[in-house]
Amino acid sequence: MRNYPLIPGLLLAAGLLLAPGLAAHAQTTPEAYPAATQLKDGAFRRGSQTYRLLGGQETRLTETLPLSNGFELRPDGRLIRNGVTRQLLQNGQAVTMEGNVVLLRDDMLTPAAIARADKVATGGSTTTVTIPTTANLAALVPQLERAASRFAQLQQLTALLEQRTAALAGGTTPAPGLEKEIQALSTQLSR
Repeated sequence: MRNYPLIPGLLLAAGLLLAPGLAAHAQTTPEAYPAATQLKDGAFRRGSQTYRLLGGQETRLTETLPLSNGFELRPDGRLIRNGVTRQLLQNGQAVTMEGNVVLLRDDMLTPAAIARADKVATGGSTTTVTIPTTANLAALVPQLERAASRFAQLQQLTALLEQRTAALAGGTTPAPGLEKEIQALSTQLSR
């Protein structure tokens, strides 16, 4: 039998390295819920109960809650549309009044709560800038057009590569000029 004196030391070192990660995980489990006063209006699941959030107040959901996207949230945590269950909220999940299913502890914080947490984390050195939605959409149009053009080029390149692959797999020579087209599209996409 061999003696391995380093193994206990390595195990201790590994335990010391893993301990902070385990502590961080314990702090991020669904049980670590923010205070209701820091949350947007909506609803969430904690344990086997569904709670309503309205104006910073948390109450147990006892009636169906209609959402603006046509869904309804039942007290048992089921999201229903047209009488059909679409999803069951899990522990730690929330739903906004718009009907978006999100994580309670990450995605339901009010802007003021986010600003407070940011101030604590950064010492107040960040600045929040609000940009009107119309300005954001106008700035996105050229980017979306460029993305659509690149997507069309990628589809065209894919079709050409499939032609070349089919010809080579069939034991024939690819069509003349096919390689030049592939090279030209590849060059355009690399810009």
